[in-house]
Amino acid sequence: MKNLETIKNKKFLLIGSNFPYSIEKSYLRSFQNLNIKKVSFFSPDNNVILKMINIVNNKIIREFYYYLYRLFLTKFLTTSIHFDYIIVFKGIELNLDTLKILSRFQKKAKWINIYTDNPFNLKFPSCSNTEVVKSMSFYDYFCTSFSKKLKKKLKKNNVKKHIFLPFGYDKKIHFTKQKLKKKLIRNDVNFVGAYDEFRKNFLNNLNRKIDIFGPGWNRAKDLNKFLKIKSNFINGKRLREIYRNYAVSLNILREQDKESHNMKVFEIPIMGGLMLTQRNKESKYFFLENKECFMYSNQNEAKSKIDLILKKKINYSIFEEQVY
Repeated sequence: MKNLETIKNKKFLLIGSNFPYSIEKSYLRSFQNLNIKKVSFFSPDNNVILKMINIVNNKIIREFYYYLYRLFLTKFLTTSIHFDYIIVFKGIELNLDTLKILSRFQKKAKWINIYTDNPFNLKFPSCSNTEVVKSMSFYDYFCTSFSKKLKKKLKKNNVKKHIFLPFGYDKKIHFTKQKLKKKLIRNDVNFVGAYDEFRKNFLNNLNRKIDIFGPGWNRAKDLNKFLKIKSNFINGKRLREIYRNYAVSLNILREQDKESHNMKVFEIPIMGGLMLTQRNKESKYFFLENKECFMYSNQNEAKSKIDLILKKKINYSIFEEQVY
């Protein structure tokens, strides 16, 4: 509590997305819940020009967007109050030169990067880029959801202080204000998540009936007869209903998240679903296997676990009593 009282006198700046269901907004709510009032927020989503440019997705426009982003942020930080802590969420738009310039105007600030992807995954522009890797050594604290996998690489890139920061849950998003009706379990499997080739291939090779919810699946080709696309982006009460009303909620870690975890590791059980997730050191650290969730190491084991759950009609949520 002593540390919390000290922090309440500090000035914070959060830099990231203003999307209602973003992790940035969850952090803002957490600051409010802790009664930390000196918190400012910078988001490109509030700028009409940046918002319009960001709609176009190609390399040239993306670089122009990053350039304008840096200009707007520089103007904001060079004309605003001095902050004690500046928290950047990923910061793929920034580069080392810009960060060094900003630090001259915010001399007393501690810079924190909360990186929610693998910063070394340069394959996908939405995950990282070379400027991110170059900038790692700038931050006073570099936080990732990877506990050990990235340790050597981060050290090699002269990261000052690496902090393992797992995902979690947000009461506003993941809890319901009113008690939901008793679950009517469907003897089916669901998968919630955005489309990519890795996930498509994994689901195809399971050869099990699975309902798919998430954006981008209209682009999927060669889906087998067992897979059914149900809807695009979903959230809130609808998401809770899906997790609670299916016998199995499947969680597939992307290749870049291998040996780590994602948001759904906490999201599925906290919203009342029975989770089947990939087995690794982190998932075994968070949950007791076969008591708090089910796990698999490969597709064959995932098939057998699905069959086992459907056959035995297992139904429980480890957070049921706490949530409801």
